[in-house]
Amino acid sequence: MECILFTLISKAYSKLLIQPLRSLSYVDEPIFTDDHENMLCILLSSIFILVFSFNANMYMKTLSVILFFCLVCISYTDTQSGYIFDRFNVVILLVGIILIASDFSFILLKDKLIGAMAGGGFLSFMNSLSIIIFKKEGIGGGDIKLCFACGLVLGIDLMIVAFILSFIPAAIYTMFECRKSSNDIALGPFLCVSIICSYCLGMS
Repeated sequence: MECILFTLISKAYSKLLIQPLRSLSYVDEPIFTDDHENMLCILLSSIFILVFSFNANMYMKTLSVILFFCLVCISYTDTQSGYIFDRFNVVILLVGIILIASDFSFILLKDKLIGAMAGGGFLSFMNSLSIIIFKKEGIGGGDIKLCFACGLVLGIDLMIVAFILSFIPAAIYTMFECRKSSNDIALGPFLCVSIICSYCLGMS
């Protein structure tokens, strides 16, 4: 019964979200079109089912839905166009700020800030190494901003877990893909999936 309800709600949201997503993700041509309505419905249904399995209050579940939806959108836009839009990162950053404010303590604030600095700082360091060694950027600015924002949500421990979960499959995929093509590899989807897994681990 809950799955049917989530599907109906997701279908309604999908109709409402197509136009805002088209505006949010406009590059040379819209990435999200009316044809993606069913895809959004399936993704939203999956997010609702996953989030509502958490042992958390409705407030936390709502924030989790917003976070996961932004991460899914980032995965899609990075794969399709190579862009991670600042708008989605800003929403994730706001989720992190709300989480800190809702259960404020200096210990929590310290953990979240270290997580944000570690998230953005580590990728900035890796990008600097790439510039020095390979004479080109290896990691995009959108990835760095994404990890900074998500570090504020996850904290340092879960951010480390997210990095481990993302870089191992990303490295394996890159090794195989580089043999076939010289195109840049989108790191965003690997980061987003690992961040979702890490977040679920923290909620369990």
